[in-house]
Amino acid sequence: MARRVFEAFNRTFTEGTPDLYRVLDPEIEWIPVMAVLEGRTYRGAEQVRRWLEELRKDWAAFEVKPERFRDLGDGRVLAMGAWRAQGRRGQVPLDLPQAAWLLQVRDGRISRLQAFTDRREALDAAGVSDEG
Repeated sequence: MARRVFEAFNRTFTEGTPDLYRVLDPEIEWIPVMAVLEGRTYRGAEQVRRWLEELRKDWAAFEVKPERFRDLGDGRVLAMGAWRAQGRRGQVPLDLPQAAWLLQVRDGRISRLQAFTDRREALDAAGVSDEG
């Protein structure tokens, strides 16, 4: 399921498909990187949809690339990878090789997702000591 959400996110961003919303719990708690800085959490699939529409206005490309997944055994999954983005203005590419995501799976859907730009913070949030 964790792999599917990332694949669905990339398709939804690039192609405008509704794939992402099919794998989200209707009451999803979605915390992207910038939301942490703003002190904001998106709740529910509709708020995630609006967030993604805003993201698409500012970014020509935004791709998440998880490389390793760690099942934490309680419905939580820690994913480590990278993301790549390119702004619409200036066309400057951004690459973050230390991305991480902490996901909660409930009833076959993602009920919570939090993104991190610092793997140590993700490990701390997951309550584990290493990337495993």
